[in-house]
Amino acid sequence: MMINKTIKVPIQNLNGWTCITWPESVAFFGSTRSVKVKGTMDGVSFQTAFMPWGDGTQFLPVSKKLLKTMNKQPGDTITIHLEESL
Repeated sequence: MMINKTIKVPIQNLNGWTCITWPESVAFFGSTRSVKVKGTMDGVSFQTAFMPWGDGTQFLPVSKKLLKTMNKQPGDTITIHLEESL
């Protein structure tokens, strides 16, 4: 499914994950389950999934490699452009 959504969110360290949370993700995707997505984070291509926390919310993991490529760290705000859910 093609999508075109841009969000600005801070990178966080939560429950051992480096990730972002987007409170509207469950409503946007219509699911509390895992939703595979691809797009860009600060212009760098990525492909991963919004993962369920188990409490009805989701998070999007940010890999160490992606952090290094973006030159970002937890606490920094990034722009995520979602292009497609797979």
